[in-house]
Amino acid sequence: MQKTIQAVVLSLVPAVAPAADAVSFSREVAPILQRSCVGCHKEGKAKGKYRLDTYAQLAKELVGGDLESEFFYRLTTGDEEERMPAEADPLAASEIGVIRKWIEEGARYDGEDPSAVLSSIVPAEKHPAPPGSYPRPLGVTAMVANSEGTELYTGGYHEILVWNPVDGSLLRRIANNGQRTYGLALSPDGSLLAAATGAPGQAGEVRVFEPATGRVVATPFRGDDVVLAVAFGPEGKQLAFGGVDGKLRIHEAADWGEKLVVAAHSDWLTALSWDQAGGRLATASRDKTAKVYEVSGKRVSTFSGHPEAVRAVAFPPDGEHVLSAGDHGHLYLWKIKDGKKAADRAKFEGASFRLVSSGSGIYASAPGGRVVQFKLADQQRVREFRIESAGGAAGPWVSSCAVSGSWIAVATLDGRVEVFDLESGERRNGFIAKP
Repeated sequence: MQKTIQAVVLSLVPAVAPAADAVSFSREVAPILQRSCVGCHKEGKAKGKYRLDTYAQLAKELVGGDLESEFFYRLTTGDEEERMPAEADPLAASEIGVIRKWIEEGARYDGEDPSAVLSSIVPAEKHPAPPGSYPRPLGVTAMVANSEGTELYTGGYHEILVWNPVDGSLLRRIANNGQRTYGLALSPDGSLLAAATGAPGQAGEVRVFEPATGRVVATPFRGDDVVLAVAFGPEGKQLAFGGVDGKLRIHEAADWGEKLVVAAHSDWLTALSWDQAGGRLATASRDKTAKVYEVSGKRVSTFSGHPEAVRAVAFPPDGEHVLSAGDHGHLYLWKIKDGKKAADRAKFEGASFRLVSSGSGIYASAPGGRVVQFKLADQQRVREFRIESAGGAAGPWVSSCAVSGSWIAVATLDGRVEVFDLESGERRNGFIAKP
């Protein structure tokens, strides 16, 4: 079937190169479709049974030179019940003009693979500049600290913010990033910073920076929806990530080429974690499962006993178990060998969104602005780190946390970051992660 589609598509492409002033599908048409159409017409979400996320799919809905197609009618009709995009402003006259001219010229394709998703063929553009200052705080949905404990990175709006964890001062800003950041990872040597970003329902991206200068090193992936999790392997040679499409991907850091893509989950892939040897990854999903995969793509185990969505996973140091947390409010321990539950280490009063494993312990977010520390070996509770609201009330939801050396940083959905001493549990300082 795939070969048939490609044959039909290629038959639309002329043997001679188009004129220099001809409309470019990849540079001019695809960005319009990606921005306005693909969110509702793509793999897994094809409203009206239309898919417009690849040229091969679009070619089924039109014929070069013919403006009488259903596709073009839907874009240009004055009937608001039938016009696309639905429940949104119509395309601008200039955008309609580009698509009209492209169809009249033969609806040519100027990419390499007609079945490639549009987001991968649209030329990478520089992201909008972040605002000079924020009118209000953003939820800190991603955070990571360097190994020296001198810098703390948080996701901002089209940027990554770099803070001094000692006094909360803003050290620098790394621009040219996706709209919102949902995952951050530093390579083991600290020379690379990877960001999992996106705009819900529109675009997703993994971008790699040089953290000291903010220079963009690579953009290994661009997709149709948000990327939620990203992590370097323990040797820094591979980068794994996943998101709304449920797929686990691994790219080689040497050239950023794709090493693995596997449909790991039937719903969002919400988190992932490498084991200490770098040969396996644990994944978490909104489909109520956690899984373990070898880097070859072979599935080792599935943990299906979660009553609700799984939001976080981590490997204890023994290499034989996986920890998971999520909307169900439990900290479960699973046996990799048979996929069975080994223990229920904690029951929180609500959802737990984050798990962080470091040499000092396992840290799980909990309701009420808390992060709970557990021992590495047996996951016994050690202490809590708590952010309080005015009057001593329970704090807001913890959205991310990061551990480095002698301290832990805890961040919330109202933009607060609090730094605690790991030895005493006492608060060192706090700040609002907002320029």
